[in-house]
Amino acid sequence: MEDHYIYYLDSQIRLTKSKQYIVGRSREADIQLTDERVSRRHASLKWSGTGFTLVDLQSTNGTYVNGGKAGSIRLLDGDRIRIGPHDLQYIVSSGNDSAMPEPDDTLIFERKVHELAKEAENPEIADKIRDLKRYYNQKRDALSDIAFRDELTGLFNRRYFDQRLREEINRSTRYGRNLSLILGDIDHFKSYNDDFGHQKGDEVLRSVSEMIRSSCRSSDTAARYGGEELAVILPETDIEGALKVAEKARKLIEARAGDVAGRTVTISMGIASFGPDNDGPAELIAAADRALYKAKSAGRNCCVMVG
Repeated sequence: MEDHYIYYLDSQIRLTKSKQYIVGRSREADIQLTDERVSRRHASLKWSGTGFTLVDLQSTNGTYVNGGKAGSIRLLDGDRIRIGPHDLQYIVSSGNDSAMPEPDDTLIFERKVHELAKEAENPEIADKIRDLKRYYNQKRDALSDIAFRDELTGLFNRRYFDQRLREEINRSTRYGRNLSLILGDIDHFKSYNDDFGHQKGDEVLRSVSEMIRSSCRSSDTAARYGGEELAVILPETDIEGALKVAEKARKLIEARAGDVAGRTVTISMGIASFGPDNDGPAELIAAADRALYKAKSAGRNCCVMVG
């Protein structure tokens, strides 16, 4: 038996499966977040069979999960939610746990700032304390982009990819959920650099990366794996679902990425799913890499999956 919670400031809200929760600025909201950057009805939380799904309600400033903008996403244990300037966290606890898990450091810091602001007798001092939190948010987000984003493509970098894949494999193992991985390699990429120069090669890489990103869901993680190799982590997705995502991206790239090169650009992709034969990240990556090699051997510009 599992219990589901939202952590926010000094609140620990236990979620009931039969109820839909509205998050927003309105006094009628079930989880009220008081800030002008939060819409009156900003997002909702609703049970979806195996967990709670977070849905953005066409808010002005968007809803973010683990740093990525989310339209509708099924939450996983530990997911960090950002709404306006507020940080929340979704926690799943086994009914056998003797103590509730602690939220992450971000929420602990926000709670301390909130407590200090409430204790401040001078309203001006309270506002300055809240300004400190806003400044912290801005700096943290900027540093996160520097640390985890690839400067050329805007995708996540290898460091973040490795971290995220470990996290998703741990969740897949714990909850028995689907997890798939796509590895893609731009076909004959060296020729773009040789024929048109490295600047044009960079444009091709940026264009392909944007099309990969646009083909993914908000819950997926698209990363630059290395050189002209790109990768996508797909939680809650079986191998057939991952193949559909890969094919969507492949067709889009073939149809449009050539606009920046003056000739057709294609990509080969290998797809694998986490299972009993994949003990960890290295094994899953190796399986996807074998599938990618088969795609290259089959003539390129295709997607191949391995069970």
